[in-house]
Amino acid sequence: MPPPEALRLLRVSKRDLAMARRLVDPAVEEASWGWAMQQCIEKLLKAWLSTLGLPLPRSHDIARLLLLLESAGVEVSELLPWRAFTVYAVQFRYDDEPDVLGLDRGLWCDQAETLINRIEQLNR
Repeated sequence: MPPPEALRLLRVSKRDLAMARRLVDPAVEEASWGWAMQQCIEKLLKAWLSTLGLPLPRSHDIARLLLLLESAGVEVSELLPWRAFTVYAVQFRYDDEPDVLGLDRGLWCDQAETLINRIEQLNR
């Protein structure tokens, strides 16, 4: 039976992704979209950790979450680009003129959806 916390985090990550998809419009500041994506990714990685029976750190650091997964034997090399989203967790939220990373919003949303599907498969 899947851990209830993993299922809860998956549900919330889907909500965050839905918000990010509404923010793909280039008229929306990238920092707002990036924050929604960062939240989605953070919760997805924590859902994965929970699925593996590992404790969940109180951290927004995507790199740290990936290291924990890697330590548990998960191949994370394809997920390393997600580390770029950590700056949206705190730094860009409070910066009135954040740098623009120029990320392809639709592509990243699609990749997050793929990761959601992958983690859902682990919980079946």
